Amino acid sequence: MNIRKHWKKLLLTTTALFWASCTSENGSTYPTIGQDTSSAVEPGISSDSNIESSSENAAESSSSDAVASSTSEVPSSSSATAPSSSSLNPNAYRLASDPSVTCTQSNINGGKCLDEEDAKRNEKAIQRKIDEYKKTVEENQTLTLEQLDSLEEKTIADLKKWIDADNKTFRTPKAHCTHVDLGTPIYKCSNNETYDATTLVTDYTEKLIYTKEAHKAKFPEKYQSSSSTEPSSSGSATPPATPPSPLCQKHDFTAEQGLYDAYKKETKELVDIALKANESSLRKKDSLCLERIQESGFMPSETSEVIATKQTCDGETIVNPRYQKELDSNKSFIQNLIDKCIQYSKIDQTACDFDAMCPEYGVDSKCTYKYKCEDGTICRQQEGSNSISCSEGTDKTVNYTEEEFEKKYYIRDER
Repeated sequence: MNIRKHWKKLLLTTTALFWASCTSENGSTYPTIGQDTSSAVEPGISSDSNIESSSENAAESSSSDAVASSTSEVPSSSSATAPSSSSLNPNAYRLASDPSVTCTQSNINGGKCLDEEDAKRNEKAIQRKIDEYKKTVEENQTLTLEQLDSLEEKTIADLKKWIDADNKTFRTPKAHCTHVDLGTPIYKCSNNETYDATTLVTDYTEKLIYTKEAHKAKFPEKYQSSSSTEPSSSGSATPPATPPSPLCQKHDFTAEQGLYDAYKKETKELVDIALKANESSLRKKDSLCLERIQESGFMPSETSEVIATKQTCDGETIVNPRYQKELDSNKSFIQNLIDKCIQYSKIDQTACDFDAMCPEYGVDSKCTYKYKCEDGTICRQQEGSNSISCSEGTDKTVNYTEEEFEKKYYIRDER
Protein backbone atom coordinates (compact mmCIF):
# COMPACT_ATOMS: atom_id res chain seq x y z
CA MET A 1 0.00 0.00 0.00
CA ASN A 2 2.88 2.39 0.70
CA ILE A 3 4.11 1.72 -2.84
CA ARG A 4 0.75 2.63 -4.32
CA LYS A 5 0.33 5.66 -2.11
CA HIS A 6 3.64 7.15 -3.22
CA TRP A 7 3.17 6.17 -6.85
CA LYS A 8 -0.31 7.64 -7.14
CA LYS A 9 0.79 11.01 -5.80
CA LEU A 10 2.37 11.51 -9.21
CA LEU A 11 -1.13 11.64 -10.74
CA LEU A 12 -1.75 14.99 -9.10
CA THR A 13 1.35 16.69 -10.42
CA THR A 14 -0.16 17.15 -13.89
CA THR A 15 -2.84 19.62 -12.88
CA ALA A 16 -3.78 22.26 -15.43
CA LEU A 17 -2.98 25.82 -14.60
CA PHE A 18 -4.63 28.65 -16.38
CA TRP A 19 -4.42 32.40 -16.09
CA ALA A 20 -7.27 34.80 -16.50
CA SER A 21 -6.75 37.47 -19.08
CA CYS A 22 -7.89 41.00 -18.77
CA THR A 23 -8.57 43.59 -21.39
CA SER A 24 -6.56 46.74 -21.77
CA GLU A 25 -7.99 50.15 -22.44
CA ASN A 26 -6.41 53.00 -24.30
CA GLY A 27 -6.27 56.48 -22.93
CA SER A 28 -5.65 59.85 -24.43
CA THR A 29 -2.19 61.28 -24.94
CA TYR A 30 -0.70 63.94 -22.79
CA PRO A 31 2.32 66.25 -22.92
CA THR A 32 4.91 63.99 -21.24
CA ILE A 33 4.75 60.22 -21.17
CA GLY A 34 6.76 58.57 -18.38
CA GLN A 35 7.57 54.91 -18.08
CA ASP A 36 4.70 52.55 -17.27
CA THR A 37 4.53 52.15 -13.50
CA SER A 38 2.32 49.14 -13.00
CA SER A 39 1.17 48.06 -9.60
CA ALA A 40 3.34 44.98 -9.67
CA VAL A 41 5.93 44.77 -6.92
CA GLU A 42 8.47 42.01 -7.46
CA PRO A 43 7.18 39.24 -5.18
CA GLY A 44 10.52 37.48 -4.86
CA ILE A 45 12.18 37.03 -1.54
CA SER A 46 12.08 39.77 1.06
CA SER A 47 15.01 40.78 3.23
CA ASP A 48 13.79 38.60 6.09
CA SER A 49 13.87 35.50 3.86
CA ASN A 50 10.09 35.27 3.57
CA ILE A 51 8.41 34.93 0.23
CA GLU A 52 5.99 37.72 -0.52
CA SER A 53 2.57 36.93 -1.93
CA SER A 54 1.47 39.28 -4.64
CA SER A 55 -2.09 38.14 -4.12
CA GLU A 56 -2.07 40.33 -1.02
CA ASN A 57 -1.18 43.25 -3.25
CA ALA A 58 -3.78 42.44 -5.90
CA ALA A 59 -5.26 45.42 -7.68
CA GLU A 60 -2.96 47.92 -6.02
CA SER A 61 -2.50 51.16 -7.94
CA SER A 62 0.71 52.66 -9.22
CA SER A 63 2.56 55.02 -6.91
CA SER A 64 1.64 58.52 -8.03
CA ASP A 65 4.81 60.11 -6.71
CA ALA A 66 7.28 57.83 -8.51
CA VAL A 67 10.53 59.61 -9.28
CA ALA A 68 11.59 59.52 -12.95
CA SER A 69 13.62 61.86 -15.14
CA SER A 70 11.58 64.41 -17.05
CA THR A 71 12.09 67.45 -19.24
CA SER A 72 8.50 68.65 -18.91
CA GLU A 73 7.59 71.72 -16.94
CA VAL A 74 4.19 72.50 -15.49
CA PRO A 75 3.38 75.75 -17.33
CA SER A 76 2.70 78.91 -15.39
CA SER A 77 -0.53 80.81 -15.99
CA SER A 78 -1.80 84.18 -14.95
CA SER A 79 -1.69 84.77 -11.24
CA ALA A 80 -5.28 84.30 -10.17
CA THR A 81 -6.55 83.96 -6.65
CA ALA A 82 -5.66 80.47 -5.42
CA PRO A 83 -8.33 78.42 -3.66
CA SER A 84 -7.51 77.39 -0.10
CA SER A 85 -6.53 73.79 0.59
CA SER A 86 -9.58 73.33 2.78
CA SER A 87 -11.90 74.24 -0.10
CA LEU A 88 -10.39 71.67 -2.48
CA ASN A 89 -11.97 68.37 -3.38
CA PRO A 90 -10.15 65.61 -1.39
CA ASN A 91 -8.86 64.23 -4.71
CA ALA A 92 -7.86 67.64 -6.05
CA TYR A 93 -4.38 69.20 -6.07
CA ARG A 94 -2.97 72.61 -7.01
CA LEU A 95 -0.04 73.46 -9.22
CA ALA A 96 2.76 74.87 -7.08
CA SER A 97 3.65 77.23 -9.95
CA ASP A 98 0.05 78.49 -10.21
CA PRO A 99 -2.17 77.59 -7.25
CA SER A 100 -5.25 78.82 -9.13
CA VAL A 101 -5.00 75.67 -11.32
CA THR A 102 -6.58 72.60 -9.74
CA CYS A 103 -5.93 69.03 -10.87
CA THR A 104 -7.48 65.62 -10.22
CA GLN A 105 -5.64 62.34 -10.37
CA SER A 106 -6.66 59.29 -12.41
CA ASN A 107 -5.07 56.38 -14.30
CA ILE A 108 -4.95 55.36 -17.96
CA ASN A 109 -3.74 52.40 -20.01
CA GLY A 110 -4.53 49.93 -17.24
CA GLY A 111 -6.34 46.61 -17.27
CA LYS A 112 -3.50 44.20 -18.00
CA CYS A 113 -3.52 41.02 -15.87
CA LEU A 114 -0.17 40.72 -14.08
CA ASP A 115 -0.64 37.24 -12.56
CA GLU A 116 1.61 35.45 -15.06
CA GLU A 117 4.31 38.12 -14.84
CA ASP A 118 4.23 37.89 -11.04
CA ALA A 119 4.65 34.10 -11.21
CA LYS A 120 7.68 34.37 -13.51
CA ARG A 121 9.21 37.12 -11.37
CA ASN A 122 8.74 35.06 -8.22
CA GLU A 123 10.30 31.98 -9.81
CA LYS A 124 13.34 34.04 -10.79
CA ALA A 125 13.60 35.44 -7.25
CA ILE A 126 13.71 31.92 -5.80
CA GLN A 127 16.35 30.89 -8.33
CA ARG A 128 18.50 33.91 -7.36
CA LYS A 129 18.44 32.72 -3.75
CA ILE A 130 19.50 29.23 -4.83
CA ASP A 131 22.34 30.65 -6.92
CA GLU A 132 23.52 32.89 -4.05
CA TYR A 133 23.58 29.91 -1.68
CA LYS A 134 25.49 27.70 -4.13
CA LYS A 135 28.09 30.40 -4.75
CA THR A 136 28.56 30.99 -1.00
CA VAL A 137 29.20 27.35 -0.07
CA GLU A 138 31.18 26.49 -3.22
CA GLU A 139 33.60 29.40 -2.80
CA ASN A 140 33.67 29.51 1.00
CA GLN A 141 36.84 30.93 2.57
CA THR A 142 35.49 32.31 5.85
CA LEU A 143 32.75 30.06 7.29
CA THR A 144 33.50 27.16 9.60
CA LEU A 145 32.08 23.72 8.82
CA GLU A 146 29.51 24.23 11.56
CA GLN A 147 28.42 27.50 9.95
CA LEU A 148 28.26 25.85 6.51
CA ASP A 149 26.04 23.09 7.89
CA SER A 150 23.82 25.67 9.58
CA LEU A 151 23.53 27.68 6.35
CA GLU A 152 22.69 24.50 4.42
CA GLU A 153 19.97 23.56 6.89
CA LYS A 154 18.45 27.05 6.93
CA THR A 155 18.52 27.41 3.14
CA ILE A 156 16.77 24.09 2.56
CA ALA A 157 14.13 24.94 5.17
CA ASP A 158 13.60 28.40 3.65
CA LEU A 159 13.37 26.97 0.14
CA LYS A 160 10.60 24.63 1.25
CA LYS A 161 8.65 27.57 2.70
CA TRP A 162 9.21 29.72 -0.38
CA ILE A 163 8.22 26.97 -2.80
CA ASP A 164 5.13 26.02 -0.79
CA ALA A 165 4.07 29.68 -0.76
CA ASP A 166 4.83 29.98 -4.48
CA ASN A 167 2.68 26.94 -5.25
CA LYS A 168 -0.19 28.27 -3.15
CA THR A 169 -0.04 31.79 -4.57
CA PHE A 170 0.96 31.33 -8.19
CA ARG A 171 0.60 27.68 -9.26
CA THR A 172 -2.94 26.85 -8.12
CA PRO A 173 -5.70 27.32 -10.70
CA LYS A 174 -7.54 30.66 -10.49
CA ALA A 175 -11.00 31.49 -11.76
CA HIS A 176 -10.16 35.14 -12.32
CA CYS A 177 -7.28 37.60 -12.47
CA THR A 178 -6.05 38.56 -9.01
CA HIS A 179 -3.55 41.29 -9.86
CA VAL A 180 -4.50 43.96 -12.40
CA ASP A 181 -2.30 46.80 -13.60
CA LEU A 182 -4.13 50.03 -12.87
CA GLY A 183 -2.10 51.89 -15.45
CA THR A 184 -0.19 55.18 -15.56
CA PRO A 185 -1.23 57.87 -13.04
CA ILE A 186 -2.03 61.26 -14.59
CA TYR A 187 -3.30 64.67 -13.50
CA LYS A 188 -6.09 66.35 -15.42
CA CYS A 189 -6.03 70.08 -14.66
CA SER A 190 -8.38 73.01 -14.92
CA ASN A 191 -6.03 74.71 -17.44
CA ASN A 192 -7.07 71.98 -19.93
CA GLU A 193 -3.69 70.26 -19.63
CA THR A 194 -2.95 66.64 -18.69
CA TYR A 195 0.33 65.71 -16.98
CA ASP A 196 2.08 62.39 -16.41
CA ALA A 197 2.19 62.05 -12.60
CA THR A 198 5.42 60.05 -12.71
CA THR A 199 7.29 63.11 -14.04
CA LEU A 200 6.18 65.29 -11.11
CA VAL A 201 6.60 65.46 -7.35
CA THR A 202 3.41 65.51 -5.28
CA ASP A 203 3.18 67.04 -1.83
CA TYR A 204 0.26 65.10 -0.40
CA THR A 205 0.16 67.14 2.80
CA GLU A 206 -0.12 70.54 1.10
CA LYS A 207 -1.92 69.08 -1.93
CA LEU A 208 0.62 70.70 -4.25
CA ILE A 209 2.20 69.46 -7.51
CA TYR A 210 5.77 70.46 -8.45
CA THR A 211 8.00 69.87 -11.38
CA LYS A 212 11.04 67.98 -10.16
CA GLU A 213 13.27 70.94 -10.87
CA ALA A 214 11.04 73.30 -8.91
CA HIS A 215 10.77 70.89 -5.98
CA LYS A 216 14.53 70.42 -5.83
CA ALA A 217 15.06 74.19 -5.94
CA LYS A 218 12.60 74.80 -3.09
CA PHE A 219 13.70 71.85 -0.92
CA PRO A 220 17.40 71.29 -1.69
CA GLU A 221 17.94 69.63 1.69
CA LYS A 222 15.79 66.69 0.56
CA TYR A 223 18.26 65.98 -2.25
CA GLN A 224 21.51 66.19 -0.30
CA SER A 225 23.61 63.07 -0.46
CA SER A 226 23.94 61.22 2.84
CA SER A 227 27.54 60.35 1.92
CA SER A 228 28.67 63.84 2.95
CA THR A 229 27.89 63.00 6.57
CA GLU A 230 29.73 59.69 6.47
CA PRO A 231 32.91 59.64 8.58
CA SER A 232 36.05 59.37 6.51
CA SER A 233 38.14 56.25 6.68
CA SER A 234 41.15 56.53 8.92
CA GLY A 235 44.14 54.30 8.45
CA SER A 236 44.60 51.19 6.38
CA ALA A 237 41.98 48.58 5.51
CA THR A 238 41.28 45.74 7.93
CA PRO A 239 43.32 42.70 6.95
CA PRO A 240 41.30 39.61 5.90
CA ALA A 241 40.38 37.14 8.61
CA THR A 242 42.34 33.92 8.91
CA PRO A 243 40.56 31.10 7.04
CA PRO A 244 38.92 28.57 9.36
CA SER A 245 40.45 25.17 9.93
CA PRO A 246 39.40 22.90 8.41
CA LEU A 247 38.44 25.01 5.40
CA CYS A 248 35.42 23.37 3.79
CA GLN A 249 33.25 23.79 0.72
CA LYS A 250 30.11 22.03 -0.50
CA HIS A 251 29.74 21.35 -4.21
CA ASP A 252 28.46 19.07 -7.02
CA PHE A 253 24.83 20.09 -6.55
CA THR A 254 21.89 18.02 -7.67
CA ALA A 255 18.15 18.52 -7.68
CA GLU A 256 15.05 16.37 -8.08
CA GLN A 257 16.25 14.44 -11.13
CA GLY A 258 19.53 13.53 -9.44
CA LEU A 259 17.75 12.39 -6.29
CA TYR A 260 15.29 10.40 -8.39
CA ASP A 261 18.09 8.67 -10.32
CA ALA A 262 19.84 7.72 -7.08
CA TYR A 263 16.56 6.38 -5.67
CA LYS A 264 15.83 4.26 -8.75
CA LYS A 265 19.37 2.85 -8.77
CA GLU A 266 19.15 1.88 -5.09
CA THR A 267 15.72 0.34 -5.61
CA LYS A 268 16.84 -1.87 -8.49
CA GLU A 269 19.90 -3.10 -6.61
CA LEU A 270 17.95 -4.01 -3.45
CA VAL A 271 15.03 -5.64 -5.32
CA ASP A 272 17.42 -7.74 -7.46
CA ILE A 273 19.13 -8.97 -4.29
CA ALA A 274 15.77 -9.93 -2.74
CA LEU A 275 14.52 -11.69 -5.89
CA LYS A 276 17.71 -13.74 -6.16
CA ALA A 277 17.76 -14.63 -2.47
CA ASN A 278 14.12 -15.79 -2.42
CA GLU A 279 13.56 -17.02 -6.00
CA SER A 280 12.86 -20.60 -4.94
CA SER A 281 10.10 -19.68 -2.51
CA LEU A 282 8.34 -16.76 -4.21
CA ARG A 283 4.97 -17.20 -5.88
CA LYS A 284 3.81 -15.01 -8.77
CA LYS A 285 2.05 -12.60 -6.46
CA ASP A 286 5.19 -12.24 -4.33
CA SER A 287 7.46 -11.58 -7.31
CA LEU A 288 4.91 -9.06 -8.54
CA CYS A 289 5.01 -7.35 -5.14
CA LEU A 290 8.79 -7.01 -5.33
CA GLU A 291 8.87 -5.90 -8.95
CA ARG A 292 6.23 -3.24 -8.30
CA ILE A 293 8.53 -1.59 -5.77
CA GLN A 294 10.65 -0.46 -8.72
CA GLU A 295 7.61 1.35 -10.12
CA SER A 296 6.90 3.18 -6.89
CA GLY A 297 6.99 6.94 -6.78
CA PHE A 298 9.81 9.00 -5.33
CA MET A 299 9.17 11.53 -2.58
CA PRO A 300 12.42 13.18 -1.36
CA SER A 301 12.51 14.03 2.32
CA GLU A 302 14.50 17.20 1.58
CA THR A 303 13.64 20.00 -0.80
CA SER A 304 14.28 18.78 -4.32
CA GLU A 305 15.56 22.16 -5.54
CA VAL A 306 19.19 22.01 -4.44
CA ILE A 307 21.45 19.73 -2.41
CA ALA A 308 25.24 19.36 -2.48
CA THR A 309 26.40 15.80 -3.04
CA LYS A 310 30.07 16.39 -2.07
CA GLN A 311 31.89 18.09 0.80
CA THR A 312 35.60 18.95 0.67
CA CYS A 313 37.61 19.94 3.74
CA ASP A 314 41.29 20.83 3.37
CA GLY A 315 41.41 18.95 0.06
CA GLU A 316 39.73 15.74 1.32
CA THR A 317 36.37 15.02 -0.39
CA ILE A 318 33.55 12.91 1.06
CA VAL A 319 29.83 12.50 0.41
CA ASN A 320 28.01 15.52 1.83
CA PRO A 321 26.42 14.28 5.11
CA ARG A 322 23.03 15.81 4.27
CA TYR A 323 22.99 14.03 0.91
CA GLN A 324 24.11 10.79 2.57
CA LYS A 325 21.21 11.16 4.98
CA GLU A 326 18.85 11.36 2.00
CA LEU A 327 20.39 8.22 0.46
CA ASP A 328 20.13 6.33 3.76
CA SER A 329 16.49 7.37 4.14
CA ASN A 330 15.72 6.09 0.64
CA LYS A 331 17.45 2.79 1.33
CA SER A 332 15.55 2.28 4.58
CA PHE A 333 12.23 3.03 2.88
CA ILE A 334 12.91 0.62 0.01
CA GLN A 335 14.09 -2.14 2.35
CA ASN A 336 10.91 -1.83 4.43
CA LEU A 337 8.82 -2.37 1.30
CA ILE A 338 10.89 -5.43 0.37
CA ASP A 339 10.58 -6.89 3.87
CA LYS A 340 6.81 -6.51 3.74
CA CYS A 341 6.65 -8.39 0.42
CA ILE A 342 8.72 -11.23 1.88
CA GLN A 343 6.54 -11.29 5.01
CA TYR A 344 3.31 -11.49 3.00
CA SER A 345 4.75 -14.21 0.77
CA LYS A 346 4.14 -16.58 3.67
CA ILE A 347 0.36 -15.97 3.80
CA ASP A 348 -2.47 -16.52 1.30
CA GLN A 349 -4.15 -13.43 -0.05
CA THR A 350 -7.02 -12.78 -2.46
CA ALA A 351 -6.23 -10.96 -5.69
CA CYS A 352 -7.76 -7.54 -6.39
CA ASP A 353 -7.69 -5.27 -9.42
CA PHE A 354 -6.98 -1.65 -8.65
CA ASP A 355 -8.16 1.58 -10.22
CA ALA A 356 -7.70 5.21 -9.18
CA MET A 357 -10.30 7.90 -9.85
CA CYS A 358 -8.64 11.31 -9.63
CA PRO A 359 -10.07 14.77 -10.30
CA GLU A 360 -8.71 16.42 -13.40
CA TYR A 361 -8.09 19.80 -11.78
CA GLY A 362 -6.93 21.08 -8.43
CA VAL A 363 -3.62 20.32 -6.75
CA ASP A 364 -5.34 19.91 -3.38
CA SER A 365 -7.98 17.47 -4.69
CA LYS A 366 -7.80 13.85 -3.55
CA CYS A 367 -8.06 10.61 -5.51
CA THR A 368 -10.38 7.75 -4.67
CA TYR A 369 -8.85 4.27 -4.87
CA LYS A 370 -11.11 1.40 -5.95
CA TYR A 371 -10.40 -2.31 -5.42
CA LYS A 372 -12.41 -5.05 -7.14
CA CYS A 373 -11.45 -8.39 -5.63
CA GLU A 374 -11.90 -12.01 -6.77
CA ASP A 375 -14.13 -12.89 -3.80
CA GLY A 376 -16.69 -10.30 -4.98
CA THR A 377 -15.62 -7.63 -2.53
CA ILE A 378 -15.51 -4.02 -3.74
CA CYS A 379 -13.49 -1.60 -1.62
CA ARG A 380 -12.82 2.15 -1.71
CA GLN A 381 -10.23 4.33 -0.06
CA GLN A 382 -9.74 8.08 -0.21
CA GLU A 383 -6.17 9.20 -0.72
CA GLY A 384 -4.50 10.08 2.56
CA SER A 385 -6.84 7.90 4.62
CA ASN A 386 -5.71 4.76 6.45
CA SER A 387 -9.24 3.34 6.35
CA ILE A 388 -10.55 1.15 3.50
CA SER A 389 -14.30 0.57 3.25
CA CYS A 390 -15.35 -2.77 1.70
CA SER A 391 -18.74 -4.12 0.62
CA GLU A 392 -18.88 -7.92 0.39
CA GLY A 393 -22.00 -8.19 -1.76
CA THR A 394 -24.38 -7.46 1.10
CA ASP A 395 -25.60 -4.33 2.81
CA LYS A 396 -22.90 -4.84 5.38
CA THR A 397 -19.78 -2.66 5.10
CA VAL A 398 -16.48 -3.66 6.66
CA ASN A 399 -13.75 -1.11 7.40
CA TYR A 400 -10.12 -2.24 7.28
CA THR A 401 -6.92 -0.48 8.16
CA GLU A 402 -4.30 -0.60 5.38
CA GLU A 403 -2.34 -3.26 7.25
CA GLU A 404 -5.46 -5.41 7.79
CA PHE A 405 -6.41 -5.07 4.12
CA GLU A 406 -2.92 -5.98 2.87
CA LYS A 407 -2.87 -9.18 4.92
CA LYS A 408 -6.11 -10.31 3.28
CA TYR A 409 -5.75 -8.95 -0.27
CA TYR A 410 -3.04 -8.17 -2.77
CA ILE A 411 -3.09 -5.97 -5.87
CA ARG A 412 -2.87 -7.94 -9.10
CA ASP A 413 -3.34 -5.13 -11.60
CA GLU A 414 -2.96 -1.37 -11.37
CA ARG A 415 -4.62 0.83 -13.97
